[in-house]
Amino acid sequence: MDVDKPTAMQIIVAWRDNKWVVQRNAVEVGAYAYRAHAMDMARTLSAEAAAQGLDCYMLVRQQDGRWDEHPCPKPAPDG
Repeated sequence: MDVDKPTAMQIIVAWRDNKWVVQRNAVEVGAYAYRAHAMDMARTLSAEAAAQGLDCYMLVRQQDGRWDEHPCPKPAPDG
């Protein structure tokens, strides 16, 4: 079966049980003590989505329990 437009990639960065958990399409890919490290992984996953031509969006669950939706971070330009 051919699909004109592939499914979007969902990246979740969420504060859970005293750590930042990163998920791609509901599958955990890492857990980090620091938010900056979790965001680095989110950027890596975002670059993978861009390389595959997928739309991408990110959900972030803050430490206070609030959810925010964002476009995925733009991949860093080469060089």
